Amino acid sequence: MTGGGDETARSSQPDGLRERLHTVLPAVYARNYAAKFAVALAVIAVVLAAVGFGSYLQIQKQVVSDATTDLETSAMHRADSIEQWRTTTETETIAIAATGVYDTGTAAEVRQYLTTAATAESSQIRSLHYVSTVDDSQLIVASTEESTEGRAPWAVEPAWKSPVLATINDTTGTETVVQSAAYADGGGHSMAFVTPVSDGDGALVLVARVPTEEVRDGRSGFETRLLTGGGDPLVDGQGGSAPLSQDGLRAATAGRTTTIETEDRVTTYTPVNGTSWVVATSAERESLYGPSRLVRWGFLAVIGTAVISLGVAGYLFGRHTVRPIVQLRDRTQAMKEGDLGVDISTTRQDEIGRLYDAFGNMRDTLRSQIRQAQAAREEAERSSRELERQNERLDEFASTLSHDLRNPLTVARGHVELLATRLSDQETDSDDLQSHIEKLEDAHDRIESIIDDVLTLTRKGASVEETAPVPLEAVVTDAWDNIDNKSASIEVTGSRTIDADRTRLLRAFENLFRNAIDHVGPEVTVTVGLTEHGFYVADDGPGIPTDAVDSIFEYGHTTSEDGTGLGLSIVKTIAEAHGWRLYIDTTYPDGAMFVFADVFSEDEPDWYGTEFEWGRPEADD
Repeated sequence: MTGGGDETARSSQPDGLRERLHTVLPAVYARNYAAKFAVALAVIAVVLAAVGFGSYLQIQKQVVSDATTDLETSAMHRADSIEQWRTTTETETIAIAATGVYDTGTAAEVRQYLTTAATAESSQIRSLHYVSTVDDSQLIVASTEESTEGRAPWAVEPAWKSPVLATINDTTGTETVVQSAAYADGGGHSMAFVTPVSDGDGALVLVARVPTEEVRDGRSGFETRLLTGGGDPLVDGQGGSAPLSQDGLRAATAGRTTTIETEDRVTTYTPVNGTSWVVATSAERESLYGPSRLVRWGFLAVIGTAVISLGVAGYLFGRHTVRPIVQLRDRTQAMKEGDLGVDISTTRQDEIGRLYDAFGNMRDTLRSQIRQAQAAREEAERSSRELERQNERLDEFASTLSHDLRNPLTVARGHVELLATRLSDQETDSDDLQSHIEKLEDAHDRIESIIDDVLTLTRKGASVEETAPVPLEAVVTDAWDNIDNKSASIEVTGSRTIDADRTRLLRAFENLFRNAIDHVGPEVTVTVGLTEHGFYVADDGPGIPTDAVDSIFEYGHTTSEDGTGLGLSIVKTIAEAHGWRLYIDTTYPDGAMFVFADVFSEDEPDWYGTEFEWGRPEADD
């Protein structure tokens, strides 16, 4: 009993709450559904605005954080690239200096070693010089630039003096590399890396090109400079427009990456490890934080769109429900009259919306059944046409077999009879018998060729269902190697990747090449090239007579005593199986040209070779 009383009390609480709300709210709200709906829309709009504004503040903070991180990442990437270059160059300098040729070799041998090392080590090396300190001479005795030999290093380049003297006077060991300041050298900037040689009295000077391209930032709006610890440009021409912050320079010199924001710009200062250099990457504040404005305008657009949408939805939802019922009646009448394309869609999700959905599903089901019936009828018609085409092909094959096989069989039978007669004669010459045997072999080869061509047409005449990217030039080369090309030559004037069945395409090229050799001669030149929508195969023969162009692809058509008349039929069948067109260009003046059209569209990209070209390392200078 107690439990039942509690449930009754709980069920009465919502009714009491409604009564209290009715007493508090104005009477117009209680009696007017539109007012209720307007208040509900207003509450939704306020909630949307609050949620949107909170999201805007978080997104704004994230945009600023991401932009700053992007700037810092770019600066650190450039600093890492410069550090990698410096470390690699120092390693190369120590490696080249760690050989016994300086103590035991002549000047010519040292020069040869330096020339070989400069070529083998790195494309960044501009020159190598061996400075001898024997008898306090401090002269260049061997160099990849012979014009510098016999001169003092600082006479060749003043910037070398400080690192050369520091290296010569240093007694810490052979693993120390002293760098010079960057200096202009031709069309770029260079630095000297000096280290004592491991065996001998002297020092090695390696002059390397400063990779200024590592400092340039590919990002639009980013400005990157390579500076000394004092803020001076390490490379001429990198003054830049952004003012420098001494705090940022000091922090970077101390080994910390620091981002400094001013009124107009944001700059990140990053140290280059192992040096006193600083990479400064900056961007205009407005450009760097530009997406935040888009977020602000997007927030306003979303709120405005939401308010307008709520108003429109309220108007549509408050309209009378009779109109959609009348519309549904009219549309079902149209369906009854056969118009299955009538629109029965609705955005409503209430009972009327579900009623619309039910009628829509019924219409879609009926339309789907009709489409399936039509598709089945079309499939039956296609099957009938394919059967007729197969029957026609079988008739053509039967005609070809009855005509072309009869001749070699007759020849074989005649020579068998002659062999039987001659074998009974003891005076028969063995050479005469051998000639009949060879003719028998030719007849059987002829029969085998005809059978192969017929099987190709019967088994591979269907449409190609699976294709793969095929390099045209590679297939042409393989087809040419597969045939007896005699003294003929092949030229490929253009190539690209096409989607094809490689085996069938190879067969088509083989037949075309054999046809050219058989009809033009063993010294024919065959050319393969590209057209706007496909490719062509041409020869330098007399061409095809005009009266033979229309019949050249027919089964059994041949002008050769040894031909089957199926070679070009096979080529046409393979082209059509791919969905291509094959025709003879009668305007070609230099011979016969077979054109494969509709192989690719005009705007189809050519990805042939890009994987190898992009992945191929640059050649050494």
